[in-house]
Amino acid sequence: MQKNIWKLAQKPLIYLAPMSGVTNRAYRQIVKRFYSDVLFPEFVSVDGIHFESKKTDELLAFDECERPIIAQLFGSQPEYFYEAAKHVVKLGFDGVDINFGCPAPKVAKNGGGCVLLGDLGLCREIIQATIEGAAGRIPVSVKTRVSYKKIHVREFCQRIADVPLAALCIHGRSFEKPYLGAADLDCIREAKTLVPFFVIASGNAHTPQAAKQTLEYTGCDGVALARGTFGRPWIGKQIKDFLTCNTYTEPTLNEKLDVMLEHARLAEQLIPTRPFIEMRKVLAWYIHGIPNAAHFRSQLVRVNNIKEVEHIINDIRQSL
Repeated sequence: MQKNIWKLAQKPLIYLAPMSGVTNRAYRQIVKRFYSDVLFPEFVSVDGIHFESKKTDELLAFDECERPIIAQLFGSQPEYFYEAAKHVVKLGFDGVDINFGCPAPKVAKNGGGCVLLGDLGLCREIIQATIEGAAGRIPVSVKTRVSYKKIHVREFCQRIADVPLAALCIHGRSFEKPYLGAADLDCIREAKTLVPFFVIASGNAHTPQAAKQTLEYTGCDGVALARGTFGRPWIGKQIKDFLTCNTYTEPTLNEKLDVMLEHARLAEQLIPTRPFIEMRKVLAWYIHGIPNAAHFRSQLVRVNNIKEVEHIINDIRQSL
């Protein structure tokens, strides 16, 4: 009998969404230390699971402190989703999510991600195959976008409204303009009226004020955080505090640098191969907007070990 971790969390849900090349174990755990109702590893290919890719297995590794944790899958073949869902259950995940929202060319060119909205019949087949693979052991959810070419999310919602999903996360931007302009909250508000399961908003939670506006306007059940966490892993706590008390605190620069150093040490501990290659961009996000940021960023994008990170952080402290 499944435990529906979506319903166990107190609404509104606030959580870190999966991001390729970002949400590794260190990133997830540093965000979790502040606030995230659920976590996701980087999304993985059902083809990778089918062909027993070592890289895919590494991406799916997680620690018990990350629970509840959900695996997100992308691909285009229903039979592979069935296999992958069974695999995710075996690995001990608390849920499985289907990616119908990724606009990345490497995903889209193989017919996965947001491109799947172009074939709503196939979308439904994939959802049903995933539910069958999960076999009632864990809940199944979906992530998508406002539109793909001429297909609008309302058509998607109407097509899947009778399917026993746990949640639907909608990013309020189109496939064609995946990160540009304001998120379309009207489509999320409409979707909430079309499906019986949880609806989560994505794309307009970059500040506590924006998150509150999104929740109030759409009536949705939560917000997913993505780029808003870049250099600000504490934003989930800020949103939670703002919704609860109508106020929140901003960490001091020294506190931000403390978190930055803690994040770097976690990466050294948890990322098995060349941890600082992936961490360089992440460390640079922490110093956005500080005096001489360009100078320190040029150093951070070349770091190879924790000693170098510590040295640069000490230089930043002294310069300020």
